[in-house]
Amino acid sequence: MITSIDAILRRLRGNHVALLIALDDYGSLRRAAQQVSLSQPATTKSLREIEAMFGTELFARSPRGIVPNELGRCVIRHARAVRSEIGALRDELAAIMRGGGTLAIGAVMGSMPVWLTPVLKSLREVQPDISVEVWEDNSAQLLSMLDQRLLDLVIGRPSISVHPEAHDFIPLEVEEVCFVVDGADPLAREPHLTLADLGGNPWIVPQATLPMRSLLEQLFDDAEVPFPRYAIETSSTFATLSLLRSGAGTVGLVPLKVAQYFAEHGLVAVLPIRVQRCGAPYGIATRRGAILTQPVQRFIELCVGKRDSEM
Repeated sequence: MITSIDAILRRLRGNHVALLIALDDYGSLRRAAQQVSLSQPATTKSLREIEAMFGTELFARSPRGIVPNELGRCVIRHARAVRSEIGALRDELAAIMRGGGTLAIGAVMGSMPVWLTPVLKSLREVQPDISVEVWEDNSAQLLSMLDQRLLDLVIGRPSISVHPEAHDFIPLEVEEVCFVVDGADPLAREPHLTLADLGGNPWIVPQATLPMRSLLEQLFDDAEVPFPRYAIETSSTFATLSLLRSGAGTVGLVPLKVAQYFAEHGLVAVLPIRVQRCGAPYGIATRRGAILTQPVQRFIELCVGKRDSEM
């Protein structure tokens, strides 16, 4: 029978959390005891207390060390999340005492030049003491970090979440996309092209689980062109831009505003093929019902103000 949350809260101590993490890191009672500054008998006693608290064994013991079982891995994962939350609490208290605050943001690359960079600049102008942490990844990874409370908010596409009902969402824009090649590629100087002209070229395509992959497949279907058979797949817009140099005529699909940003520096060229379809809308996702800190609220207000001024 699973112990109630109230019983866990009454019995769980900070050194229990530290011990679980140390046991996972070192796989040894002796080394874990050194890490948490306890004697080995005291460490053994604390581990028994933890396992009694959850009503089950969490580790397999052997002469070679101690290894978490499936239940133990689950408890350790949450212990690390508790440690992370306490660390965030400490950092936020310190920042507030300095007159600032903390903000952990996850953002898809397409939002970087248009939303994240200008809004953070505006935020710093009104709150210069704020401490900001930025993660760039695809929406699925960032939303997972949001669920684990590693991020305060995500600029991405919550539509791909396995449980979208867990997030509050503020839409920012529907993303336009375009076809690109390396800025020095001969295709960059072609005035007229169609998707049929490029069907046999090397391609860098989004991974199958990403919304932009479905969009690209629809574009090939619309043009009645077979989808590239030996394309390189990646979830990273930056990797796409880098891999465009992998061979002459290599083509990729990226957010239009990202392409325009890099095209200004001659790194890519936007091909003259009009894309009739748009990517999935993206915006700001937060954990549903979460109490938003003042820096998070201010960041969201600046994003919404920017969106409304451009409508």
